[in-house]
Amino acid sequence: MPIRSLVAILFALFFINATGNAQIIHGEVYDADTKQVVSGVTIQNIYTSLDVTSGENGGFVIAAANGQLLEFKKQGYKMVGVRIPMGYIPSYFKIAIHKGFQAVKQDGNHDTRYNYTADSIRFHDIYSHELDFPKMSAMDMIAHPFSAMSSKNREIWQFQDDYNYFEKEKYVDRTFNAELIQRFTGLSGDSLRYFMRKYRPSYDQLKSMNDYNYFNFIRQSAHTYRNPNTPRGAQ
Repeated sequence: MPIRSLVAILFALFFINATGNAQIIHGEVYDADTKQVVSGVTIQNIYTSLDVTSGENGGFVIAAANGQLLEFKKQGYKMVGVRIPMGYIPSYFKIAIHKGFQAVKQDGNHDTRYNYTADSIRFHDIYSHELDFPKMSAMDMIAHPFSAMSSKNREIWQFQDDYNYFEKEKYVDRTFNAELIQRFTGLSGDSLRYFMRKYRPSYDQLKSMNDYNYFNFIRQSAHTYRNPNTPRGAQ
């Protein structure tokens, strides 16, 4: 084992002992287009500022706890953020990075929605081993009771359920975001936070809206928020 890899593992073990609930995260980074491993990628845990660099084989090892965010950065590539899931953590992460540069935020004259499809594809690739793990039907459970009762299998199935739930919540968070809401409503501070809690749409609501209906929903909700005594339908 290369000396640098050994040092990284020893440091990660030391960090785990210091933080208590962190775990060692193993994985590799590869180019999304060429499928070749990428060395020299900086992987940083933004919660702890711990960072490591991917080796010649693209491999990395870093300490992180459930819910923490890892950022993968290399010059000439777009930054990738990966949040460590709550509950079951996959044994190995395969992280695809794309050549290019981070998109510059658009100014206030442009209205954009979160690109859910591209983000979902990227995260499905990261957790593909667990997400593609087949679920058992009732008949399968009867025929294979030991597999049905396996703690490892049950953890993976629970991860699949949790992943689906948090993907929907992430879609709402990214689409109904503070920057966009502030631009449409002019609200800020506590007023903005209260408005976003009170009028937060569901995943199904957002998916059923096109851009026009979504932006109109924000404007109408803001009008109701500012004029609570206005009769329904009146402007």
